[in-house]
Amino acid sequence: MLTLWVGLSAQLCIAQTVSGTITNPAKQPITDANITVLNSTRGTISKQDGTFSLQLIAGKHTLQISEIGYATKVLEIMVIDNELTIDVILEPATTQIDEVVVTALKREQRLQDIPIAVTSLNPTRLQETRSWDVDELTGIIPNYSATQLGVGFQGLQSIRGIQVFSENPAIATYIDGVNSLDIAAGGIQFMDVERVEVLRGPQGTLYGRNALGGVINIITKKPTNKQSGFFESSLGNLGLQRHGLGFKTPLIDDTLFFGIAAQYQYRDGFLTNSTEGTADPVIGQDGRRVGDESSIYGNVFLKWLPNDRWDATLNLKTQIDQSDASTFFVSVQDEQVALDNPDSIFLGRVGEHQRNLFNASAAVNYRANAFKLSSISAYQRVGLRFNDLDFLPQFPGQVFASYNDGQVGVMNNPQEVFSQEFRISSEDKNDTLNYTAGTFYFNQTNYEPSTNTARIVDETTLDIFSQIGKNEGIALFGEVNYAFAKAFTATAGLRYEYENRKLIFSRFESVDGIVNFIDNRTELSGNYDALLPKFALGYQISNNQNAYASYTRGFRAGGINGNLLPEGVSQTFDPEYSNNFEIGYKSNWFNNKLQANLAAFHIDWKDLQFFNSFGNFVFARTNVGDARSTGIELETIAIPLKGLQLEANLGINDTEYKDFVLSRDILNETTGMADTITDDVSGNTLSNAPEHTFFFAGQYQFPAFKDYALTIRGEFRNIGDAFSDIQNDLEIESYSLLNTLVTLSNGKYTLSAWVRNIADERYIAFGAPDTSFGRSTRIAEPRTFGTTLNIKF
Repeated sequence: MLTLWVGLSAQLCIAQTVSGTITNPAKQPITDANITVLNSTRGTISKQDGTFSLQLIAGKHTLQISEIGYATKVLEIMVIDNELTIDVILEPATTQIDEVVVTALKREQRLQDIPIAVTSLNPTRLQETRSWDVDELTGIIPNYSATQLGVGFQGLQSIRGIQVFSENPAIATYIDGVNSLDIAAGGIQFMDVERVEVLRGPQGTLYGRNALGGVINIITKKPTNKQSGFFESSLGNLGLQRHGLGFKTPLIDDTLFFGIAAQYQYRDGFLTNSTEGTADPVIGQDGRRVGDESSIYGNVFLKWLPNDRWDATLNLKTQIDQSDASTFFVSVQDEQVALDNPDSIFLGRVGEHQRNLFNASAAVNYRANAFKLSSISAYQRVGLRFNDLDFLPQFPGQVFASYNDGQVGVMNNPQEVFSQEFRISSEDKNDTLNYTAGTFYFNQTNYEPSTNTARIVDETTLDIFSQIGKNEGIALFGEVNYAFAKAFTATAGLRYEYENRKLIFSRFESVDGIVNFIDNRTELSGNYDALLPKFALGYQISNNQNAYASYTRGFRAGGINGNLLPEGVSQTFDPEYSNNFEIGYKSNWFNNKLQANLAAFHIDWKDLQFFNSFGNFVFARTNVGDARSTGIELETIAIPLKGLQLEANLGINDTEYKDFVLSRDILNETTGMADTITDDVSGNTLSNAPEHTFFFAGQYQFPAFKDYALTIRGEFRNIGDAFSDIQNDLEIESYSLLNTLVTLSNGKYTLSAWVRNIADERYIAFGAPDTSFGRSTRIAEPRTFGTTLNIKF
């Protein structure tokens, strides 16, 4: 293998000079503009007189030219056997929309050219919408919603009604190429981010497991030849503090680059605890503030370009989230109590938690004349501890804590994931045929937090649950794009996934330190595989209009129930699948002053994994039934006048469960035994699937003084009616949010004042997914406001 790679690196080709000038419409030179060659390591910045020069091999190349205050431009060039000169005029960002580049199909492409529904938010849009994490994308992305489950690092995400019912997410989240396989690995802060891409609809062919409803790609900024840094500080109500600092520099020009960023964030909780009605209240817990949480984030990059063929990037990320007044896993007992007391929670004691996340990745690329080889190695480690979590405060003995080796409330054994992906792809110099193919492997050791716990029965007695998951999988995938008849492009892809899952579980009681097993240690395993095809046909109507039709498939792996089941009841459950049929239209108008993208979809969701009763209060996860989701999505952005920007996004989603029958046990007071009843929820709408999402924003920028500009922005978000539960009994009524942002900036110094939820609307943020087990509810936070200072240097 080493000989092969050395041989490849020895290939020679003659580079040609591409030079030019970057100016504004007044023919004034633009200094320090970034010129990037897509799908390569090549790039440069413009000099003080606006000139630049690059060495590129013969063939087709795509350049991205960007600079603060100007609309990003993407253009294709053809390099032949002599010097090429190009002159580029960048329009002010107040007069033209950015041309957006994404990596949704694992290569850099214009968003408007790819045959899937994608929303991309660059640093400017993230700042304008004051989006600091995935929760705050709700409403902005059509048919997307996200809700925290009491803590910033764990939440429920839904795209087109497809959502999670277990620790394995239905929306795959990638952070600089590292897949978060468990929901406990989520909640990364948006810090020093290059862009956030949200791919709507199943993406199984290129992304594999857990891309059942879509994918979120978070790409952070990489160091370049340009030395730069930033400082950001936010202060606000509820004790908000959010401070960040970053620095990037070339260590050796054109060869070795280093980048580092760090952030600290703290927020007071908005809830006040009341011990009224709790079974075992602890002295001193009444009146305590609940929901405080702090977060520390760090990110380090090292990038090496030994020559034009090779590049390597090492990335380390860590995030620590902690609270001594936790709302992890706790809520109010029902929606009416929650709505009547939106700033209260009722706990016998206030708990604590800590989550430690560490990501490491190494990416190596080799570029030959006709193809590119890529290797991405990743390691992820998640540690979690919690203590005194009062799950059901109205009942005694329902306080839970993490458990490890005889100790309560300590850090669980860490979840660890190693993954390796190898890819080969064609270099983007062929107008007819392009391809991507590869293999993916992962190995996961999983200590899922809700199943590695100690229930604190009393001062001397613990009821302990222990589970260890050992999962291993491999995939082969490929995708081919073929252009024909000038305006058509056909795409075909296929992925084969194989996964082995092993679960080791037990339940035991500890009384005064003496252990008695309730369920003996049991080890079970299961094998699962899936074929994930993809087909798409694109048609270029004109240079600024594209249409497509596609079929994609997603899946979530099957698994093993972590409790011993009666004879005849399967310990395992099968994978679930989503089949997405979609048509779309993407367009730019009036010299990039208007962009309008439209998509219509129909998803068949098969073999949903859900809990059912098998008698005598024995519950197990099984494949219960099917579901359907149908809808449309519209995204528009326009600059009708200089300085005036308007944005409107709409998602409409019609959903239903199909052939979906629940089995539940109720206590027969006469016999003292369980009676099993059935509940056919077929025809109900999917839980946590709003009927619509609507987003409208308008902002106007105008000169203030000297080189400063003032921007005034207003936003309206409306989220339609939904049900939190599969029974459609706990309704989340439609709600609207008004936000505003006022910014004073000269590009280097930016000061913003913002208000979120101006009308202080209180609404249900989370409700029980299955009301046969209770109606637990959480209310969204009240109005928040603050200021943000950003300095670039």
